[in-house]
Amino acid sequence: FDHVYIPSREDWETLATNVREHGLYNSYRQAIAPTGSISYINESTASIHPIIQKIEERVEGSRGKVYYPAPYMSEDTIPYYTSAYDIDQRRIIDVYAAAQKHVDQGMSLTLFTRSEFKPGMYEWKTDPKYLTKKTTRDLNMFRNYAWTQGIKSLYYVRTFTDDAEISSVNECESCSI
Repeated sequence: FDHVYIPSREDWETLATNVREHGLYNSYRQAIAPTGSISYINESTASIHPIIQKIEERVEGSRGKVYYPAPYMSEDTIPYYTSAYDIDQRRIIDVYAAAQKHVDQGMSLTLFTRSEFKPGMYEWKTDPKYLTKKTTRDLNMFRNYAWTQGIKSLYYVRTFTDDAEISSVNECESCSI
């Protein structure tokens, strides 16, 4: 991350002073685009959710397959990249809940689950028959948790299946037209 500027405490204090002195004059100062394609072109991740794969394969119309490595990925940084499918979804919800307080518009929160969870990933999965299988109860737990954290809506729930396919069974109808 050598070429990424990280604001200092002094930068934030200067900004706070300027806002106190002059106020804000734009109605929307912060919005987060949810789309993957736009972010890849700009060497960024989609929205604020984690990467899906270290190198993502996308089909781009007549261009065919295009491969996008995670932003700033190198041999040194590979261990820091974890797929969104391997992260406890409550942690992703927590990030969105914290960010929402600072974003003027609603954010598109996507949940990323596997059809089979890692054993012990979620403490409520105690039934031996469903220890690793994803169920509607799991989705309900995520939605209820998101609601308690102040999340307004869940946009997609993407499932990574055993055959390495990604399914979005419940994506919004108008988004898929």
